[in-house]
Amino acid sequence: MSLDFENKKQALAALKKRFPSIKGGDELAAMNIPEPPWLIPDILPVGLTILGGPKKLGKSYLVMQFAKQIIDQGQPVFYYAGEDTFHLHKQRQKQIGLGASDAYQFTAGRVDHFSSPDKFYDHVSETLSIFPFKAVFVDVMEHCLKPAQVRDYPYYMKELGRWAKLAQHYGIALVMITHSGKNAGQHYPDPLDHIIGSTGITSAADWILVMQRSEDGRGAMLHSEGKMAAAKTFSLVKHNGIYYEIDGLEKDKLIQRQTAQNDILQCIKANPGIKQKQLSELLHKPKGNVSRDTNKLLQSGYITGNPFDGYSPTPDNLDNLDNLDN
Repeated sequence: MSLDFENKKQALAALKKRFPSIKGGDELAAMNIPEPPWLIPDILPVGLTILGGPKKLGKSYLVMQFAKQIIDQGQPVFYYAGEDTFHLHKQRQKQIGLGASDAYQFTAGRVDHFSSPDKFYDHVSETLSIFPFKAVFVDVMEHCLKPAQVRDYPYYMKELGRWAKLAQHYGIALVMITHSGKNAGQHYPDPLDHIIGSTGITSAADWILVMQRSEDGRGAMLHSEGKMAAAKTFSLVKHNGIYYEIDGLEKDKLIQRQTAQNDILQCIKANPGIKQKQLSELLHKPKGNVSRDTNKLLQSGYITGNPFDGYSPTPDNLDNLDNLDN
């Protein structure tokens, strides 16, 4: 069917009258759409977030830190701690410095209204209709999913899809924790491989967080990615030998551990515009080694420039570079 300009205009108007949800690129461009809201920048947005990782790596401690940060911002939090006792939960609360506050509400163990997966969604929805929590943590996801013989893509899209809609309806961060499966303790090049049923889960969720051990086995990392921003990986360090806490971006910690590149990076930071020959002379390093390491820094986005016109730290990394001195 071929229409002239006037008939196309009339046909488009008739189409939109019949199907009001259809919007044009011109209408989208005119819409005043705010940036996605974050409770914790680059880590916890409004919407459904899935946190996965091996058992005993510290996922519960991590979300309690998130809860503390949200409470410190003046927002109330509800935590379903389905695998905790009151004794264990009180111990964790003390260890992370979460003070006595009625902004933190929780239930420990699979008891009363939150004991049945068939009624779990309804009772959380009712809870949010009564009190305006800004974040809800479900530890663990398995407790709120309805039983099914087959948990495939349609299952996760249906089950988690309604939770994602609930989170958006109330404008909250809703976080579900899940354990990794077989070989969970190993390092995966793609962190999402830690998530069981990852295709359906990652499609339904707005954001994904994955805790995993570092490749060298000496520490841990938190991978963060989703629909609203670029993926980032954070370095995790042990606090008092008890639990992991976030310690900046993993790429910055990695470069800090790579001494040769870090020496060059700090020299460029102190001498913006420095040329490769000057770097070699100042650091007493062979030209070939300096060339190799500056190329790696260029590829990683830490510096800009070239050997002849000079190198400078990238503007986007100025704040991160400052962290390397700590």
